[in-house]
This record gives sequence, C-alpha cells and structure tokens, in this order.
Amino acid sequence: MLNDLRAAWRLRSGQAGPGRLAFLSLLIVLAGATDGLGLALLVPLLNSLGATEAGPQGGLLALLPKTLPGLLLVFLGIVLVRALVSRTRLLATARLSFDFAVALRVRAYAAIARASWPYLLRRRTADFHALFSTEIDRVEHATHLLLEVPARLSILAAHFVVAFAIAPGFTALAIAFGTALIWLMRHRLTESRRLGEMASDANMRVSREITEFLQALKLTKAYGAEARHVQAFADAARSAEGADLAANRLQADTGFLLDCLVALALAGFLWAAASWAGLPLADLLVLILVFQRLLPMLQSVQELGQQFVHASPAYRWVASEIEACESAADAPEAATPEPVPFEREIRMEDVHFGYDGQPEILRGVDLSLPAGSLTVLSGISGAGKSTILDLLGGLLTPQSGRILIDGRELTPQIAPAWRQSVGTMAQEAFLFHASIRANLAWARPDASDEAMREAMRLAGLGDFVAALPLGLDTVVGDRGANLSGGERQRLALARLLLRAPRLILLDEPASALDAANEERILETIAGLKGRATIMLVTHRPAAIAAADRHAVLVEGRLA
Repeated sequence: MLNDLRAAWRLRSGQAGPGRLAFLSLLIVLAGATDGLGLALLVPLLNSLGATEAGPQGGLLALLPKTLPGLLLVFLGIVLVRALVSRTRLLATARLSFDFAVALRVRAYAAIARASWPYLLRRRTADFHALFSTEIDRVEHATHLLLEVPARLSILAAHFVVAFAIAPGFTALAIAFGTALIWLMRHRLTESRRLGEMASDANMRVSREITEFLQALKLTKAYGAEARHVQAFADAARSAEGADLAANRLQADTGFLLDCLVALALAGFLWAAASWAGLPLADLLVLILVFQRLLPMLQSVQELGQQFVHASPAYRWVASEIEACESAADAPEAATPEPVPFEREIRMEDVHFGYDGQPEILRGVDLSLPAGSLTVLSGISGAGKSTILDLLGGLLTPQSGRILIDGRELTPQIAPAWRQSVGTMAQEAFLFHASIRANLAWARPDASDEAMREAMRLAGLGDFVAALPLGLDTVVGDRGANLSGGERQRLALARLLLRAPRLILLDEPASALDAANEERILETIAGLKGRATIMLVTHRPAAIAAADRHAVLVEGRLA
C-alpha cells in the first residue's frame, strides 16, 4: 500500500495545490469538531429536560445557557454549521478529485503525444485505450476515497472524544479493541490489493480485445470470424467481472465479520457501563447513542479503506505508463522554434538503421535530394522504403551515419522543428469524421477559406468541392467513408499542400486506387515538381518516367 501511495504522490498535479489541500484539511477538522460538539451538547439538553439529575458541567459546558430555549438555539446553530461544513467539504472533495483526474488525463495525453515515434511503434494502442477508459477512472475513484477517509476518521475521533469524556476507561478499552481488530484484518487489505491488480490486468485484456476487434472489423466480416471475436471478448469480460466480484465478496465478508464482532463488543461495553460504572442517565443515553453510531461509522471507514486498496494499483500502473512515455519523449526543440532552413539539398550519408533487436534494414544508404526535385524510390516489400521516409521526415534517427539539410545535421534536437517543414502521406490516408474544412484545418489551423480552396485546386478537387451543397462544410464520414478512394487521397493531399511543406514524402499514395484515379493522383504529384522537394515511393512506370531520378532499394542499399 505504501508503494501505491508513493505512486499517487508521483501523480500529484498542480490542480491539487497546497492551498486547496489545506482548505480541505480545515474542513475535515471542522466536520469532526462540529459533530463532537453536537453530541456533547446532548448531555445538558437531557439534563434540562429533567431526564436525570444534572451532573457536573465544567469546562466549555459551563459557558452554555442554563435554559432549554437557549440550549436549543445553541444546538440548532451547531447542527446548521455542521451541515454547511459537510456540504462544503463534499463539494471540495469532489472538485479536487475531478480536477486531479482531468489534469492526469491531460498529462497522460501530452506524454503520449510527445513520445518518440520509435517508442510508440513498440507499444500497443489498446494499452493506451485502457489507460483512458478504465485505469484513470479507477485513479479518480481511489483519489476520492483517499480524500474521504480522513473526514470519516475525524468524525470518528470526535465520537471517541465525547465517549472518553463520559467514560474514559470503557472508551480506552474500545479503542484498544478496535486497534486489535484492524491488526487482525490486515491480511484482507493485502488480498484486496491483489484483486485490484487482477482487475487492472483484466481491464487491459478487455481493452485489447475491443481495440483489435474494431481495427479488424472488415477482416472479421470477410473471414466470418465474428464468433471467435465474441468468444474472446466474453472470456476477457468474464475475467474482469470475476476480479470485481471477488473484491466485492471479500468486502462483504469483512463487513459481516466486523458487524458481528463490533456489535458484540459494544453491547458488552454498554452493559458494563450501565451495570458497573453507575453513570448518570443522561451520560448513559449519550454514550449509547455514540456507541450506536460508531458501528456504521467503523463499517464505512473499513469499506472506504478496502475500496481504496482495491483501486490503488491503478496509481502505479498509470504512473509507470506516464513516466515511460515522458522518458521516451522527443528531444526538446532548439531555443528558436522557427522551421529549419532548406534551400539546396538533403543528403543521407552512410545511414544504417534497424529496429530494436532486429537485423539492420538499411546498410550504408547514400542518397541526395536536390531542392525542388522529384525522386521515385522503389523496392520489394520490406526493403526499408518507409523507413527511409521516416528518417528523412525526422521521425527516426539513424543508428549510424547522418542526414544533412543544407549541410546541417538532422539531430533529435532539431527534428521537431524540421517536421514543421515536412508533409507526409501514406498509402491509406486517414481522415477525421468531420467536415472538409476541419480536416484541412488540422494541418494548418489558421488557414483561410481561400487558402483551403487553392490547396483543393492543386490536389484536383476544386470542382468537386464547389459542386457540393455544403462546400467545405461537407462531413466526410468516419475515415472519409462518404468519399470515394480517389477523393479521400486527394483530400489528404490537399491537407498536405495546405501545410506548404518544403519536403513532401509520399508512401505509395495511389497503390490502393483504380487505374483512372491512380493516374490522376500521379499526374497531380508530378505537377507539384518544383514547388517542393518530393520523394515518392511507387513502382508505377508513369511516375518513374516523370521523376528527376529513380532509386531502387535492394537488401538495405540503394542500387
């Protein structure tokens, strides 16, 4: 549990600053104090009603009014203050836990966004889905419990103070009994944490099944594998359910055992107080009330503690994920965020590269791209063509050798700034479920409608957009489902051109299109020659014929 609390501390946020925590601590103290004062006031109230002969009333009780109306007014005031403090505390606790969770989600989002591309390639998307869909929610729940437990303990302490003032010996015995009971129950907290770790693993499995199923919907339908996916998801869901049910069963069993033991102990204490101690009737009635309220309060503290221990493994899981992403972040940009100048040439000199634990894909690549040229790169599947594009785009760093931009080496430190001058387009363009304008603005948020229309014209979609009833406000559907394949690729190309990149990297952008659309796309790309430096991965003879140079990648080397 200490490790979980350390992880919670590592996840602390500016949203939970010292001032807010100090205010909440003050409310917690006030909640216990007002509750204790309300209970203590019951003794003089009962005496004023003639329930029993008044006992000694020293200390603060001597300052109370002697009449019943005066005592009732004081009692009413304390109750109203207690209600106000309780409301304020509940809202402060909720706001603090909500703000902490929001700040944690933003930090996790930023950590993933800033992680380096090689690190992201090694990770499963489903793990990040689980981070946001379940584990941060569990952290939020655990944080709320962590903030709620001190308030319950404060009120519990107030009850013990009142009980101790009435019958110190019996109250001390009750405290000793409660301490022994907690020590005997300690193994149940360990078991609850183990079940919490099982729940995190089960949630991860469920997230992976959902993510991979959604990513493979078309393949699933084509292969008739729906039943296999449903069965795999059902198994994962049942494992998550089993972990939660086991935790609930453990909590219910613990609560039942505590109910029985505490009720038995309190009955014995009260019988002893009434039979042996000879307390006045008013004191005895208040002591009975205090001990009667102690039972559900002890139960609630136990439940909150066990729920926190069950949810607390999420702290360590979320903390480790965020810290792993932050440690793998791209190198910070140079002092000046301006784009890296590129006027003459990009050159790869003796570049070697291989992914983690794998043989080298590139073995001494030398390549020159003059500014404004169109270069076509060909090679068999797996030859390393996409790797060269990622290296030129600053997403990957050579293991040896170097890449020079106008003689300046492309290092991890300047790579983020260099990427501002690069436009990339893959074989299957990704479009957001939004309007054409929103998809274009994603590349350049400050672009005007005129600039967007010009980019659409250059991509060969000017007439198409002009004919649409909603024009740039037309929604393209999920991944561009409302557009044809050629229209999706052209829209992606227009988005790239709106960025006004100095280097354009195209990874077989027309290979999934029919012959007519392929020809149009390649003609559009050829027409961009001179506007930017272009590297096009393709095997199409027409594109090769229009290129300034043609490079072929064979066994990690250019031929």
